[in-house]
Amino acid sequence: MARVKLIVNKEDIGPEHHALFDKLAALRGRISGPSTVVLHSPALARPWNEISEYLHRESIVEPQHAELAVSATAREKDCGYIWNAHVPLARKAGLSAETIDVVRDRRPATGLPAPERAVVLYVRQLLQNNRVENEVFDQLLKAHNPRWLVELTVWIGRYSALAGILNAFEVMPGAPVEVLPAAPDPVAAPVKVRPPLPTPRITPIAQRDQVPEEHRPTFDAVTEGRGHVRGPFSILMHSPVLCRRHLDVGTHLRSSSRVKPDARELAIIATAREKDCPYVWAAHAPAARKAGISDAAVAAVRDRRDLTDLPSTEREAVDYVGQLLRNNEVSQPLFDRLRSQYGVPWLVELTCLIGHYGIVTAILNAFEVAPAPDAEQLPLA
Repeated sequence: MARVKLIVNKEDIGPEHHALFDKLAALRGRISGPSTVVLHSPALARPWNEISEYLHRESIVEPQHAELAVSATAREKDCGYIWNAHVPLARKAGLSAETIDVVRDRRPATGLPAPERAVVLYVRQLLQNNRVENEVFDQLLKAHNPRWLVELTVWIGRYSALAGILNAFEVMPGAPVEVLPAAPDPVAAPVKVRPPLPTPRITPIAQRDQVPEEHRPTFDAVTEGRGHVRGPFSILMHSPVLCRRHLDVGTHLRSSSRVKPDARELAIIATAREKDCPYVWAAHAPAARKAGISDAAVAAVRDRRDLTDLPSTEREAVDYVGQLLRNNEVSQPLFDRLRSQYGVPWLVELTCLIGHYGIVTAILNAFEVAPAPDAEQLPLA
């Protein structure tokens, strides 16, 4: 049973949000899955859903590759709901039973056809190691183009975020046809995370004249309040419509969320630490201090220290991020404490914030976007 009441009927939300409910229900014929949770924050649900709609309706990633990436992400995140929903779509898109079995059972991908092997390895390397090997990245880039690879990366990041919602709130499929069995990760030697490469793997879009005229309003929207396009947006601009939808979610989380700046920035740097992402760390560690997070808390997150001495509000926020990203689940006591203290909409928005920065770190890590040399450093184990 889910940990919160799932919003499946129009009467479950206020009348002012009924039009949004009808719009979302019309897209799939009903409200289901992550939307039943995210609708606890209706204002966030509107831009949040637009990313999925872009991926499913406009992405240039072919269904075979998209559904393989989603299924492999579901396996890595141990998310039975997504597995049950997408394996039938993967079969419909032409994936063989052998490929699906390799993903499901976490078997080596060596025997798969080269294009499928590359997608599976891309997902596994990105989610397990927070880096992608040159051979895999170059193979996919050569076979497709920068926009395709940006969108594939967002498919992975997006479904990692959705798995976070489903896992944290324990939303399970009813009468699943495709069951995701427990499959422990193969025992492997610890991987030393390397720093980002000196230059990004594709040309960043940082100048307005790099963008076709019809997409320059998106470029301008990114620069508003920032004065530039860099970091994840310089990569996301290779897919301008998707970039705009990502921007809209980030804008809501930054300006309208119930999660206040101190908790928000603490959750972001905790995500940066879990994802070994120097760029996000460099951008948000100073912002966390400015928002009131203590130097001790920032150092504890950075150095993966014991959190016992931190105030409970800081300790529990960092613990929530760590449990969700490391274990693909959140303990009942921690979930209950946060829900009791802040409420369900706040907890939904915190979980979406972690997922959103999971997408950001995936883009930065996969495309090797490094912070400025003089930026605050994140030690990499």
